[in-house]
Amino acid sequence: MKSPLYPLLSNLCFFFLFLFLFQTVSGQSKRNPQNEFNVLNKSYHSGKLSAQEYFVKADSVVHLLFSEGTHIETKELVDLLSLYEKIAWSKTEYHRARISYYYLFFNNARMFKKKGASMYYAEKITAAYKEYGEEHPLIEQLQKSKIYQEQRLYDKIVDLFKTEKEYLESLPGLLQKDSVDESVGLNALYILSPVLSGYIKMSDVASVRDIVLLARQIGAAIQQKYPISRPQMLYTDMLMIDIELSVANFERRYNDAKNLLNEMERLKVTYKDQPTNFIDINLVRLRLENYLNLKNADSLQLYITKYETSPNFGKAQSADLAEFKAKLQALKGNYAGAYTYLADALNHERELQANLMTESSDLLYAYTQAEHSSIALEKAEKIKQQRTLWLVLISVLACVIILGIYMMMMYRSRKAKEQLEALNDTANMQIIAMEEAKYQAVRDEQQRLGQDLHDGLSSSIAAIRHQVETIMMDINDNSLKSKMDMLKAETENAYRAARSKSHEWFSAGDKQLEQSFEKQIKLLTDNSLPDRRYNKTIHIDDDSLTNVGVDDRITLLRIIQEAITNIIKHAKAKNIEILIYEEENNLILTISDDGIGLGDTKPKNGKATMGLLSIRRRVESLGGKAEIHSGTKGTEVSVSIPLT
Repeated sequence: MKSPLYPLLSNLCFFFLFLFLFQTVSGQSKRNPQNEFNVLNKSYHSGKLSAQEYFVKADSVVHLLFSEGTHIETKELVDLLSLYEKIAWSKTEYHRARISYYYLFFNNARMFKKKGASMYYAEKITAAYKEYGEEHPLIEQLQKSKIYQEQRLYDKIVDLFKTEKEYLESLPGLLQKDSVDESVGLNALYILSPVLSGYIKMSDVASVRDIVLLARQIGAAIQQKYPISRPQMLYTDMLMIDIELSVANFERRYNDAKNLLNEMERLKVTYKDQPTNFIDINLVRLRLENYLNLKNADSLQLYITKYETSPNFGKAQSADLAEFKAKLQALKGNYAGAYTYLADALNHERELQANLMTESSDLLYAYTQAEHSSIALEKAEKIKQQRTLWLVLISVLACVIILGIYMMMMYRSRKAKEQLEALNDTANMQIIAMEEAKYQAVRDEQQRLGQDLHDGLSSSIAAIRHQVETIMMDINDNSLKSKMDMLKAETENAYRAARSKSHEWFSAGDKQLEQSFEKQIKLLTDNSLPDRRYNKTIHIDDDSLTNVGVDDRITLLRIIQEAITNIIKHAKAKNIEILIYEEENNLILTISDDGIGLGDTKPKNGKATMGLLSIRRRVESLGGKAEIHSGTKGTEVSVSIPLT
């Protein structure tokens, strides 16, 4: 089964085949490549295009730009295809897109006659094909054959064919079995085209027939698979017409050649949904040859004018044009004019050869320079490797030393922190114990004063009141009796005030002690549970701590401290609630949170952790019991201590 990216790859492959068959020159495209890719990239990032759809559309954009003769510098093409490259190398399943990526650069280099760059990318394509499992893609052979054809080195083209002859002759069968991609068959057809030209130049009739037969067999094997992708069908039909056109010209069947050119032009209608402007560009050149062979001077003159005024006409075609003009003049019997145009063609050809020699010299110089640079680079690389090895060893040793120093510092820091925490904990509990003792002393003194006020002053005032009542029973003087009534009323007011104050002092001590304990809990929680991270609720019922001594209160604080420590270490809670109340002659303490529960902090044997074990021990020392309930919604520690 072919990859979903296969049509994309085929389009690229077939497109570069016709870059070879019909050379064009760069023109001015109305399209802005950067704008085209900005729209395409935006569609991909917004999710409107999948990766595979992006590859196909990006290929189509570049394909269209090339077909319009747009010249894109390599650096610019790298920038345009940066997202293409990133996606193609992100997953192994996009391996076909990697081949397509190199094809785009190959087409660009080949179209604008950068031979060195085109060979480089041909090697890249071949390597990528082999990674995909296609061992013989024929890309490098194809490119070499085209370079030899441009240099008219037909003997080298034939030699190249002979080295690949066995594999090329096996392709019809491989294509019928679907053992190779159709793109490999088309590469073979392109190699056979210049081979055919070579044997025609050598007038080797037998070899010409053999090549034509093989080309027809390969073309038929591809056409049997129709319908396939539209670009693939277009380029296949073009290749087959080109092969037949070469044979017709070789056998001097010029009217048949004319019909083949008309058939080629009809492809524009058959494939009107595809870019076909390259057919128009190259038909002019092919018709020039045909009308020259048919000795049709009027049509030849018309197409010379079309060729010269074509927007794609450039300096590289000057020699070609001058040669046609010379042959036209010769056809008309104007041999002096023919000579002038022929001399002009020769000058243009010499310029092209000079440019070619310059390019070859530059390539030779670059190769020699690269060879010497490579030797120097190898020596420098060995020295660099030795230095790198030493640097690595020194770096590793330094890292070990630094790590050791860091670990030692961390250990000392941790020990110091533990000592400080223990010291702070001891100091805090001592402060709490002193505060509790102070409030206990204040409570005892207030209750003693209240008791003294009740037993002493209140009793004395009650006795005075009783004496006043006794005296009033023996007085007959109304005036004196009225004064005694006033004295009695004042005495009763003093009695009630003294009694009320004694009760107030007595009960205030317990209330202040409860307020003191709640203050100590808040102090303990505020230090360990900052308000910016935790929501805390603390409630102590009235009179719940009346019968709880100082030592027991300190033990309760220790229990609360241990529970809070567990919450900080394990719970990951946000809300904490602490309640103290009296129920059925028992003091109840609950500490609850909304954390993740005990989870893995409970050992497999079911025993509590050290913190929970410490809570149970402290509760048992007070004669009470502790229950711990934990789940995914949090943990609750419930402590019950008898008050009698």
